[in-house]
Amino acid sequence: MNLARNPKIQLAITLFFIYLTSLFNNFSTQNLLIFIISVVSCIISDLVFLRIGKKPMFFPSAALVIGLILTLVVSPNLPLFAISIIGILAVVSKNFLRFNSRHIFNPAAFGLIIGSLFFEHTVSWWGVSSQQFRIQNLEFIIPFLILLSPGLISQYRIKRFRITLFFLVVYFIFQIIFNAKYFFDPTILFFSLVMLPEPMTTPNNHTRQIIFGTFIAVFSILISFPIFHFLLLTFNSSDPLLLSLLIGNLIFFKLK
Repeated sequence: MNLARNPKIQLAITLFFIYLTSLFNNFSTQNLLIFIISVVSCIISDLVFLRIGKKPMFFPSAALVIGLILTLVVSPNLPLFAISIIGILAVVSKNFLRFNSRHIFNPAAFGLIIGSLFFEHTVSWWGVSSQQFRIQNLEFIIPFLILLSPGLISQYRIKRFRITLFFLVVYFIFQIIFNAKYFFDPTILFFSLVMLPEPMTTPNNHTRQIIFGTFIAVFSILISFPIFHFLLLTFNSSDPLLLSLLIGNLIFFKLK
């Protein structure tokens, strides 16, 4: 396959542009190193696992995407060695936690949640949180549109729009019920356009896609209530989106 036509490469390009806009607005050596460490650790570990498994070598486009997602989401306050380990954990999930040749868990979410257990950190979403839609300020519109650009791949090329659509509809209905004032949360949009519809860990069946997206939305809202905080505490995580995604992956992994 021509690499330029590979949806994963196209997705990686959109993620890289999101990273560049974030780096432009919040430049630091640490944020530059996060990108290098995340991407390199994912790609190298993926190639090593291919070699160990005596599988044909190919360009690790999926590992590249995982590394870019981690770059945008992982906490910049973590030591670089911890970021590297999170990348390796994500690729371990990709290569070894499988059922019928398909991943059980979203690799990036798995690495981040397991990493939170090991390193006692919270996910920051630093690379996307500043790209908010502000119609009164035109300089924010271009970064916001770049934030939405992965949707061209995940919704059109990969055909997972039902998952994203029903997640957003249900999630925002809850937001309306609880009087949320901001409906263009860049974290929610990035999660729903990039991480939620990952094709290897989500159903192919259209009806199951709708159920899956709805489930993740409802569950992520429910575990945000204090009565369910024990779930977040169990995984040492304050991020209901990623935890809900992993639980949804586990429930639906036989229902592709």
